[in-house]
Amino acid sequence: MSDLRISQLPTATSLAESDLTPITQLGTTPTTRRATLAQLRANVHDQRSVHVRDFGAVGNGVTNDAPAIQAAINALRGAGGGVVQFGPKVYRLASAVVVDGVAVRLEGVGFTEGPGPGDGTWLSVSETGFTPITFTGVGARGSVVRDIAVTQAQNATFNASWAPVDYDWFFRITDCLGGVDFDNVFLCNITRGFYCFNSGRTDFRRIRGQVFTCGIEIDMALDVPRMHNIHFWPFWSADNNVVRWQQANGDALVFKRADGPFIDQVFVLGYRSGFRFTNGATGYTTKFYINSAYTDFCKFGVLIDTSGVDGLIANFTAQGEIFNGGGPAVAGSYGILMSASDGRVQIGNLRIDAVEDNAIRLMGSNNRLDISALRVVRYNTRNNGSAAIQLDNGGSGANRVHLGSPAVLEGSFAGTLNNSDGNGVVQMRGPAGVTSKPGVAVGQANTGLTSSSTALAMVANGAEMLRLTQGGSVTLGAAIGAHGLEVTAPGSTVNRLAISGAATGGTPSLAALGSDTNVGLLLQTKGSGAYTLQTGGGTQMQVLNTANAVNAVQMVGSASSASARVGWQAAGSDANISAVAGQPKGSGAFLAQFPDNTTAGGNARGQNAVDLQTLRSAAAQVAGGDFSAILGGRDNALSGMYSAALGHGATDRGLRGALALSGFMFGAAGDNQMRIAQLGRNTTGTTAMRLTADGNAAGSGNVPLMVDNSGCSFFYLVTARSTDAAGFNASWIGCSWGGRLSGVASTFVGNGFNLGSNGAASIQAVAAGSAISSTQTNSGTANANWSISLSADTSLGGINLSFRDTGGGAVRVAASLFIREISA
Repeated sequence: MSDLRISQLPTATSLAESDLTPITQLGTTPTTRRATLAQLRANVHDQRSVHVRDFGAVGNGVTNDAPAIQAAINALRGAGGGVVQFGPKVYRLASAVVVDGVAVRLEGVGFTEGPGPGDGTWLSVSETGFTPITFTGVGARGSVVRDIAVTQAQNATFNASWAPVDYDWFFRITDCLGGVDFDNVFLCNITRGFYCFNSGRTDFRRIRGQVFTCGIEIDMALDVPRMHNIHFWPFWSADNNVVRWQQANGDALVFKRADGPFIDQVFVLGYRSGFRFTNGATGYTTKFYINSAYTDFCKFGVLIDTSGVDGLIANFTAQGEIFNGGGPAVAGSYGILMSASDGRVQIGNLRIDAVEDNAIRLMGSNNRLDISALRVVRYNTRNNGSAAIQLDNGGSGANRVHLGSPAVLEGSFAGTLNNSDGNGVVQMRGPAGVTSKPGVAVGQANTGLTSSSTALAMVANGAEMLRLTQGGSVTLGAAIGAHGLEVTAPGSTVNRLAISGAATGGTPSLAALGSDTNVGLLLQTKGSGAYTLQTGGGTQMQVLNTANAVNAVQMVGSASSASARVGWQAAGSDANISAVAGQPKGSGAFLAQFPDNTTAGGNARGQNAVDLQTLRSAAAQVAGGDFSAILGGRDNALSGMYSAALGHGATDRGLRGALALSGFMFGAAGDNQMRIAQLGRNTTGTTAMRLTADGNAAGSGNVPLMVDNSGCSFFYLVTARSTDAAGFNASWIGCSWGGRLSGVASTFVGNGFNLGSNGAASIQAVAAGSAISSTQTNSGTANANWSISLSADTSLGGINLSFRDTGGGAVRVAASLFIREISA
């Protein structure tokens, strides 16, 4: 073979590393030698870049180019490292690429931002179960990845169950102990981006893209990792199902054990948290520094869920809306949430926008947050009274927030800063100062507040105007002798007056205190002046002066017991003292409760009514009729004049002068009661006249009515007397029954019984509507002209009790109708 001409050599379809080729070495004595292709490549690439195409990379997005890329990296191991170049192609990775034992630069030609591979250098992954690119070992530190875009095949069916494919981290940097740099890397549609463990000084710059589960996670970084110009945004898909999955599950940047990380110019959109500080294998993050950052559509702007984290934030904005949701905040969202203990964070300028309840919440215990300038926009969106800052009770280790300036709180439901829940503290502080130079100055150097360990003083123009001491002494107004208020304590003082304010929902108080077991409190007017109590500018109570008074009203409270009671009583020097329970003015009612149009106090009562009922299930269950009276019980209701009720669920059904009694109700007022109607009439003429509760023509308020789906049995007593000189008397005693189905036309009265006529010991059966002769008269003989009748009133829906004198005389008739009724 060595003697053949080149034209005689067999055709080679491919070249192998062991193939030989002639090499002419020029010089004073040119020499031609043979070398293998491997030897030639090693010499040609010595101290130069390598290109992945020279190692078989195709870049068609189909062929697995990982082995070729690995070969290119391996070629640089013996050469002391170098640059691995990629062309403007899509290189598919179907197996792992590992950088170890050598520092290399993986360098592309840049890329076009977009939802998928376009111009530039792209690394594509479509299989799970491996890490595409790993940097490991101390020999790999100093490596660089730059100007490259990466992509993973994801589920493109967007529905409520969408979730990313469970790929491993695209880049792992493990046990390098030093820096690996990433510059201008685009993560197009990546499940997990960068995982850095035990590799300090790692540097991330110009990292952009859409990462679903986590963009960058740092753990065991013992020497200042850096992140600069991070931009996570829905480049691949802004579908609601995708971004809202990220809002529920994704953390943009996660820090576990990281010592002093520097972060600047970060923008992330659509994550559960923008910055998450959590526990790592060997600890937690300390001394982090965020210069400028903005988290948009994130449930948590900063989430600290492990104890001991501390750091600084210079400028930060957090916004917590549901993505593409029209404005509502993500459920459970907070701008800053510290859910563990012993955290310390200082913030320069902080804006929090669109959170469900609190903008800031400190849980756990012994957390401290210092904020120089705070602005909160649209918090408490559920309008449940949430404060801008919520501090949970930290037990012995109180949570604290210190503000460098007053917070700016904006929104329709802007509440207050929470300084009272549990033992947390939200406050601003200044130095103590002295009188000539107050620690907190207002307007000029010698005006403001000064304090000591036991006192707080207000100074104006170098002169003290107010002093509050730990012992409670106060001077106020001006110099001694010209002040407006003075609290004095004589040398023998053991008892004193305490004026106390109150937190939200509480009541300020004026109280007697002292060493004596019993200390009274005296409020005294001068001369004959009245003692007046006002609320809201209006007089609510007056104690009038009575000259030479010896008798008085005493108010009596009660200790806690099964028979607890409060009230008032008459007291004084006289042996017998009358007491007036309450004297209404004009037509006012006498009540046991204040009407408030609710079930608590009920509706307004009628004129001159008496209502001693204190429990009702409807606002209308009151003595609503003029001159009516409810004498106790519960759920009773009156609307007729002069009526009365007692018991549980009794009602007059609007009947004037009725007495309603009930022991209990089945389900509604009046469904189980006795109602006594007082009826009467002055009659003349020969036609039957109906007896009514006011002696006038029948109407809905003066005759006994029934309700739908009810039945009754009733007993009547009727007495009649002629108004002429003869004074003829008669009476009727009897019973009957009736009811009403649906509507007044369905009212009926059944046949009944009447006591026998002329006093005979017999019972007379009476048909409904028929005339009933008198049962007894003063002459011993029945008056054949007088009769009563009972019938159904199908116009108004009740019982018609009528009287008739066929003789046409003048007769006065009175009746009591005892109605035992039930309804369903």
